[in-house]
Amino acid sequence: MSYASSIDRLERDVLDDSATMASLLRQVLIMGGRASSESLKTWAQRELKGYNEPSPPLPAYRKILASLKADITVGPNSFTGQEISPLDLPEFARNDITNEIPISWAVAEIQATVKSTSGEHIRLGIPNMSDLARQMTAHQRKLQGNSFLYVTSVYWSVSTSTLEGILDQVRTQLAEFIAEIRASMPAGTEEPTPELIRNAVSVINITAGDNSPIKVSAPVAIAGSHADVTVTPEAEKPRKGLRG
Repeated sequence: MSYASSIDRLERDVLDDSATMASLLRQVLIMGGRASSESLKTWAQRELKGYNEPSPPLPAYRKILASLKADITVGPNSFTGQEISPLDLPEFARNDITNEIPISWAVAEIQATVKSTSGEHIRLGIPNMSDLARQMTAHQRKLQGNSFLYVTSVYWSVSTSTLEGILDQVRTQLAEFIAEIRASMPAGTEEPTPELIRNAVSVINITAGDNSPIKVSAPVAIAGSHADVTVTPEAEKPRKGLRG
């Protein structure tokens, strides 16, 4: 079997759509260790393990948009997946629960979630969903004068293609990393030097982004599963009602 350098193997696997993102990032993690590049190692570790430390900096591509929805019953009638606004939430949750979701899961968890989902969307719920639903129910009953109205659940509806987009962004960043190294390697050399690797990391800016106000933990890898969200309660104020 012919010898393949580390950069050759990484390039081959990045261009192979069947190669898992976790296997690619493990190669990058080793390259970062050999080159003593803390930025590259940290980025690869966070993508592999998830951005789970307290107040983790999150890259922009991991902040996705999703529809906020609610399931509602009014007497014998049920309304599933009614799109709502963050303004329909209790006051204490409005600033933290928006249409933007920070996805902190490990790449393997994102990939498994997409693969196991039969439809085009998955639900991401929240641990205080029952309290949000209860307070929204009380407000809507008062607003509409209907004691038979219930808000049964509140959740995000996330497109699986949006989750796939996170993985594609990681793969693209790896391709840019390889391209930068290739452009700088002297002719006839097989392995990039530690300095070339560190320079490539600096040029393409492999770093994490701003802190995210909410932490969404990885769901069990099945469609309709719930993820965890941490919100900071504030004093409650009058709320607006649902808009149909």
